[in-house]
Amino acid sequence: MKLGSLKAGGRDGTLVVVSADLSRATPVPGIAPTLQNALERWADVAPALAAAADRLEHGLLAEARPLDPGLLAAPLPRAYQFADGSAYVVHVELVRRARNADMPPSL
Repeated sequence: MKLGSLKAGGRDGTLVVVSADLSRATPVPGIAPTLQNALERWADVAPALAAAADRLEHGLLAEARPLDPGLLAAPLPRAYQFADGSAYVVHVELVRRARNADMPPSL
């Protein structure tokens, strides 16, 4: 099952189920309006999303349209958390090397 977010539909985009070959997609507002909403209710919506994906693969969704990648947003257009991996020594080394900076003696 492949999922995506269209740019249309508000700040969180619109959830679409995407065919395995990436050629077709269909919104699934009756299941979840956005990917964020689907993730928050995953246990409840995953079976319905999987069923929609299966119907899409078998050509059983009349509302399916060709997928235009230019209409896609980031999967989660408004992430609720930003995680910075710079706390990891390997990342600190890479970033400092890229800036030609020495490693702090404390590391």
